[in-house]
Amino acid sequence: MAITFQNNAAPVFMGEFCHAIDGKNRITIPSAWRFVEEAELFLIPSTTSRCLTVMTRPELDRIRAKAADLPGPQRIAILRHIGSQGHQVALDKAGRLSLPEIFCRQLKLSGEVTLSGAIETFEIWNTAEWNAAHASTKAVADALLPEFGL
Repeated sequence: MAITFQNNAAPVFMGEFCHAIDGKNRITIPSAWRFVEEAELFLIPSTTSRCLTVMTRPELDRIRAKAADLPGPQRIAILRHIGSQGHQVALDKAGRLSLPEIFCRQLKLSGEVTLSGAIETFEIWNTAEWNAAHASTKAVADALLPEFGL
């Protein structure tokens, strides 16, 4: 039986990939995670892990809508934080993202790194940091997966 893929504007980010960052801080995005049309992406360092979160416009819009429900000072604070700490980027014709130097320094992203799918977003990790984080959260995830029928 043939597998058919849904052709949505935003892919589902699943899987784990090791890719190299080149001398210009560019990283090739897995072909399964690329878009049919030109797409903008948003980079923001995670506040809960030592990784870079990469999100699409719909995911950023979801965050903005959630922030809109906050009282004024909290809404301003969260939008200011995301706006000042994040970067807007686009994939080049070769399917690469250019990572800002500051993120590469802060998160020790150089050489081989790990790209980890998180369904609506994906993360870029220093591979050693990814291995430690993945090992420490596996037990939590394993305990929760039966609640999702997995």
